[in-house]
Amino acid sequence: MKRLAMAVALLTLTGTLDLHTPLKAQKSASPSRKGANGSGINFEGAANVMNRAARPVALLRNDEAQRTDVVAQSDGLPRHRIIGLTVGPTDIKAPENRRMNPPTVKSVAAGGAAEAAGIQPGDVVSEVDTLPVDTSADFVRLIGRHLAGDQVRVGLVRAGEKISKTATLKPHPFEITPDASVLYRSVQVEGARRRVIVTRPNAPGRYPAVLLIGGLGCYSLDGELMRDIGYGPILRALLKHGFVTMRVEKTGEGDSEGPACTDGHATAELEAEGYVAALRALKGYNFVESDKVFIFAHSLGPLIAALVLPQESVRGVVAAETIGRSWFEYGLENVRRQSSLAGEPPDQVDAEVRAHEKCAHHFYVLHEPAEAVVKLGEQCGEMIRSYAGVPSTYMQQIGDLSLAKQWKQIDVPVLVIYGTSNPATSADEGRYLVEIINTFHPGRASFVELPGMGHDFARYSSQAEYLRRRHDGRPHPFDDEVLVVLTKWMDEQSDT
Repeated sequence: MKRLAMAVALLTLTGTLDLHTPLKAQKSASPSRKGANGSGINFEGAANVMNRAARPVALLRNDEAQRTDVVAQSDGLPRHRIIGLTVGPTDIKAPENRRMNPPTVKSVAAGGAAEAAGIQPGDVVSEVDTLPVDTSADFVRLIGRHLAGDQVRVGLVRAGEKISKTATLKPHPFEITPDASVLYRSVQVEGARRRVIVTRPNAPGRYPAVLLIGGLGCYSLDGELMRDIGYGPILRALLKHGFVTMRVEKTGEGDSEGPACTDGHATAELEAEGYVAALRALKGYNFVESDKVFIFAHSLGPLIAALVLPQESVRGVVAAETIGRSWFEYGLENVRRQSSLAGEPPDQVDAEVRAHEKCAHHFYVLHEPAEAVVKLGEQCGEMIRSYAGVPSTYMQQIGDLSLAKQWKQIDVPVLVIYGTSNPATSADEGRYLVEIINTFHPGRASFVELPGMGHDFARYSSQAEYLRRRHDGRPHPFDDEVLVVLTKWMDEQSDT
């Protein structure tokens, strides 16, 4: 039986690893970052928040034309690095495997660090700094441990011969747009600087603002503004509609200091602290209307928002493609839904759900470490890998979270959005979240269903097509209807 990649476990739109080719859950060599231990994946196909397939991993090429005015608006936090190539399995339609389908260089950017080092398309990647590379995700993670200016030795196999190349990593280019000023700033979280990226309309004045909270996984949001999928169209639409936007890099990701995102110290509570600090900074900017600050949270993001909002309130919250029940309950139903969509017979679906319950019980109820749970069986390993590299401590805090208890404390307007082509969650989950909120705060939450929209905000004919998206080779356009719904609702809340 062809097993799902333990499904689309609410991730984020992060980048070329697709909503997730599950990253291996392992701790970094050091709990603190000289540079990040980030995977550098970027919300691309909607991120994982849900399941990520083994697509090529894009590392953005260097852009020498960085504007001095953007640099001047950076606070001096060192830039993270790029190597200037893409890596993916030799056959992108087959599971990645070091021997049969190894991580291979797909393209090399002109003028980048990889080109200067002599790395070529078709080279098979075997090592980074003597550490083995089994998957594209391993490569991204190991490169992500470095800062701009660092040298890395990349072990390769070219035409059957083992070789190595040394690359001097270049700084990630700053985002540039004619529609806004892009500010690279930071906030302090437990003694470490967390990168925040702010866009503000060019015209002087004060504006309403939106804080973006993405989904599960270890990835950077630097560069999202320029993307045509995922969060990019949302950020640009908000900007053109007269909103300031803010993104927060997770601990150890992008330019952020602190423990690596994959480290046991990188808990859900620590992630929430970064958003609390970011909200306070956002409200203090002299170009922001402090009483008109919103949160847009996607996938697992609304669960993190539920930890943030008791500490720092906002004008309203948009919760997109998320859940209302506990993570334990959600996981069981997600396995049933996606196994059925994959065409498994009902008796096999029941067996899959039973197997998942055993894994989830040991992990979420007994709080056993991931290293012990993966030994319980193949499906337990798939469950852990679907969490995109985040540590047990993070996921077990998510598992302990009572959304009803959290939302009882939070009295703000909430819009819950669900797209009918999203197999990573369900309309029932969204409606249940609305029911929870309205039970404690009558009339505060509403629900919108968008026909044909997938977890990544693109359009699909069905949930099954969404699950096949990595293999069908066809582009799926962004669903602009979500932008209409989003901006209209925020305008209404701003005017009340």
